[in-house]
Amino acid sequence: MKKYFKSFCVIFFTLFFIQSLYLRSQEKIDPKIWNKALKIHHRAIVIDTHCDTPMVMFNRGVNIGEKSNSNEVDLIRMKEGGLDAVFFAVYISNKLDKKHPSRRALEIIDEVYNQVSKYPELAELAFSSLDIHRIHKLGKRAILIGMENGGPIEGSLRLLRDFYRLGVRYITLTHNQHNDICDSSTGGESRWKGLSPFGRKVVKEMNRLGMIIDVSHISDLAFWDVLKISKVPVIASHSCVRAICNTPRNLSDKMIKALAAKGGVIQLNFYSGFLEEEFRKKSEEKYKLMQPQLKELEEKYKDNEAELWEAFSKLWKKHAPPPASVEVLLNHIDHIVKLVGVDYVGLGSDYDGAGSFPRGLEDVSKYPLITYHLLKRGYKEKEIKKILGENFLRVFSAVENLRNK
Repeated sequence: MKKYFKSFCVIFFTLFFIQSLYLRSQEKIDPKIWNKALKIHHRAIVIDTHCDTPMVMFNRGVNIGEKSNSNEVDLIRMKEGGLDAVFFAVYISNKLDKKHPSRRALEIIDEVYNQVSKYPELAELAFSSLDIHRIHKLGKRAILIGMENGGPIEGSLRLLRDFYRLGVRYITLTHNQHNDICDSSTGGESRWKGLSPFGRKVVKEMNRLGMIIDVSHISDLAFWDVLKISKVPVIASHSCVRAICNTPRNLSDKMIKALAAKGGVIQLNFYSGFLEEEFRKKSEEKYKLMQPQLKELEEKYKDNEAELWEAFSKLWKKHAPPPASVEVLLNHIDHIVKLVGVDYVGLGSDYDGAGSFPRGLEDVSKYPLITYHLLKRGYKEKEIKKILGENFLRVFSAVENLRNK
């Protein structure tokens, strides 16, 4: 009886804290809808499939066990925002593709292991969909590992298998440039016209291992190759709708339909530049004006990518246009739901990696605002739970089931 009373107290005071936080915010909140949203949010398993937190842990020494104002994600704010599971993305720049990037990836994975192990009362590493459910029942945060850019496998299926053994459960096949697996959506003139011959082997081996294939960042032709070859659903871990914001990083309606027909899910990115066309255009103008300063920074920090990223982030914050509204993110959800149904959309914020997030969604503690707006737009509890995490869990389970056959 004491255990249940204690759990009730924890839930009550957490909800009270979140409620007071939002009632003090600039947005006018309907208390009745807000209270209902909080209850739904607590009952749901909330999953974010892409946070670049390992980058700030490794490069800046951010401690995820402490609440911080220097980034967007830590275990304390995850609990405040009811975020139950997160994929920490091991981001490796394409610039390192020919410089033994596996070492950097291994060091970052080590940092994730070290930090999570320091806070066993707050979080656990998760390696499966069942782990997410188990850790959720314990009231702790589930930390999973994804890899952003397949460069660290260095052309070796053996290394691919080793990264799986270390806990990597999805790989974003490339980043902003072409690599030896496939072409990037932003890499310029095509190198492979989609997947490379090695990339085809990678897709098949990831299927065999039970590792999720992530099509964010890859070119349209590579996307179609992946869907043709993969025997299981795939995800876009942090992408948005191209029909609303016209950037090659987003998926076209035709691609979203094909992804859904395969049983996959598009996990929406929170970056304003992928959500809002006006922000995207203004950002391009700002980047052009910033070019002289960017070149100076690149020269100054040519041997230190971590320092370069920090300097660039500070510069960008000074010049960035006003961020999008939360409503814009909901517009992307609505578009996908109308196009293919509610079973094929989820959330992959890109916190700690993108900057310029919608007003009211500045960090992971603000996650209940999404549930509030979904409810406000008429979504039912069953549908909201799917968007918050169940759709992704379905894909994760399907990928695991192929491995078990």
